[in-house]
Amino acid sequence: MEKQQLTPYGVFVILFSLLLGCSFQKSSVKEAETSRVDSLLSFYRDSLAVRPLAVISKLRTDQENVSDSINYYNLNQTISRCYYFSNQVDSAFLLNDRVLHFVEKQPEKDGRLLKLSADAYNSRGVFFQDMNQWDSAIVCLHNASEALSQVNDFERLPAINVYINLADCYQHQGDYGWAGYHYRKALFLSDSLGVGDKMNYPIYSGLAKLYQELENYSLSDSYFRKAEQYWDKGSDYEKYYFANSRGNYYYVTKEYDNALVWFQRANVIVANFPQPIYRGIVEGNIGEIYLLKEQPDSARYYLERSVAFFGESALQQSGIKFYMDGLFASLALQENDLQEAARRLNQPYDTLHTDLQYQYYHNKRLEELYRKKKDFVQAYYYRNQANLCGDSLRNMKIENSIRETEFRYRQDTTLLKKDIMITQTEAKAQQWMWLAWIAGLGLIIVVLLMICALLYIRRKKELRYKQQIATITQLRMAVVRNRIAPHYIFNVLNSVMPIFRRYEELSEPVNLLIDVLRGDLLSSEQLAVPLEKEVSFVKNYLKLKMLGDPERIRVEWSVSSGVSMDTLVPSMSIQIPVENAVKYAFNTESLNPCIMISISVENEELHVSIEDNGIGYHPGAHARDERSTGQGLKILYRTIDLLNTRNIRKMQFSIRNLHSVSEKGHGTCVLLIVPLNYNFIL
Repeated sequence: MEKQQLTPYGVFVILFSLLLGCSFQKSSVKEAETSRVDSLLSFYRDSLAVRPLAVISKLRTDQENVSDSINYYNLNQTISRCYYFSNQVDSAFLLNDRVLHFVEKQPEKDGRLLKLSADAYNSRGVFFQDMNQWDSAIVCLHNASEALSQVNDFERLPAINVYINLADCYQHQGDYGWAGYHYRKALFLSDSLGVGDKMNYPIYSGLAKLYQELENYSLSDSYFRKAEQYWDKGSDYEKYYFANSRGNYYYVTKEYDNALVWFQRANVIVANFPQPIYRGIVEGNIGEIYLLKEQPDSARYYLERSVAFFGESALQQSGIKFYMDGLFASLALQENDLQEAARRLNQPYDTLHTDLQYQYYHNKRLEELYRKKKDFVQAYYYRNQANLCGDSLRNMKIENSIRETEFRYRQDTTLLKKDIMITQTEAKAQQWMWLAWIAGLGLIIVVLLMICALLYIRRKKELRYKQQIATITQLRMAVVRNRIAPHYIFNVLNSVMPIFRRYEELSEPVNLLIDVLRGDLLSSEQLAVPLEKEVSFVKNYLKLKMLGDPERIRVEWSVSSGVSMDTLVPSMSIQIPVENAVKYAFNTESLNPCIMISISVENEELHVSIEDNGIGYHPGAHARDERSTGQGLKILYRTIDLLNTRNIRKMQFSIRNLHSVSEKGHGTCVLLIVPLNYNFIL
């Protein structure tokens, strides 16, 4: 066997196929890996806060089998959140920095990278929230929101979480206008996506806390009740946030028993949290409630537990230390331990970074301390300081309430405009729908009318075809009846032919007569005959017709060499025009009467021309003549019409008066044009 050599083109095709196959295989592997990582992260999402260390171990193991960089850093980002939940904030920040560094160095950011960037910035914002660095948290959360706005994704749950976190930051900063704006933006998006069961719980809780801060307690209670409907569907952290916020609501409204119930529920929830700081917050709140209920022993128990849960690192934060010193000072004042109260209250603090509400409580405690010391001048001074803080708080709340109302009004107006636009769009859509229905019905009616028209035309053609068949049948029967006599004569002549052969002068005429009668009968039974038979029949007829006077009419035949004598022509299509010419074309005044029969092929068509130099064609002039061939012409016309219905290329039959063509001309021209390969089958 001879060995074939590959051409450069063949090598190129093979290499291209291999590269395409490898590319497709890599793409499929990448998609499968991405799907597996996404499923893994979705599976462990609810376990991050409860079992962070176990999740870290599992994700580290899976990270070893990941080849795609984005999938790898997605796992890193989730591990960073696990470190945060396990109270390893430094490790959480370290991994978060690596993720953001990877994202920022990419030249182009697709949807997956933007989602990773948003998740990383959102987590970083939460980390800063935990450290009370609200400005840094807001910057990170705005970066997350910007990244998500560039993602063309219908699944916008991450955006809702970012808006909630932004609202929390603004609320802690006392900027209630922006807080309300972002809460309502999250609520609008949640309702639009139909994910209220998942997202409305923290949104309603945040709005309830917001209106509590604005001292709109009726609206706050309304949102708390709405949020409570989703209690069973919330995560442990959402339940903690709600229970602690609800306890604060009852604390502000001085319903301390109800506040204690909700703080105790929050304490049960955070008992399973790995971050002790949450336990410290709740136990501190419980201790404060017992202080207000004037139960110092229980208050001391919970306050000391709160300090233990906070730990030394948390107490180094000025805000937490100031808050706890204030509670212990209140406890000392209840126990009349003025020295301990003074020690706690005289600790230095930075007023610029201390909440104004805490400063108000601090001045009230100092007023009580100096009042108990009988130092009324100092007591009066701190009372005025407390009043100043109270006035500032009231002014801030009024301003924030106005801003929140303005934001809400703008948002409601925007929503109203959107509702109007949606209503108008729906109305237009309804109009277009009706137009579409009308157009559709109109189209259906037009189609039905077209179908009916086609059926009508078809039925009409079928009826016409049946009528033509009936007419042809009737005409054939008439021809048969007309041929009975010749047929009888033909039989008689055959029987007496032996007698005529005795007379030589009668033998030839009788033979011609028999041949003509035989050809006539055979032609009447067929739609088409070969050209050779038709020509032979016509020649016999002419020979018989001119036996008495052979010089009376001159007949000229012109048959082109390219004409096939096997070509089919309608039966009697030459004989009938020739018979007409012999009978009616010439009178006694005609000079040199001549019939010219020419047969040729042009443009794949057989052309048969029968032309005479007689008196011309006058339709109906011989209608009453019993020897008229009008019936034959009628049969010929109808036969051609019927056959044409079965052929694309039509047969043509025409009779022209030559005098109408030229004033000097006279006579008649009969033209028959038959396309080659014409179908004569009905």
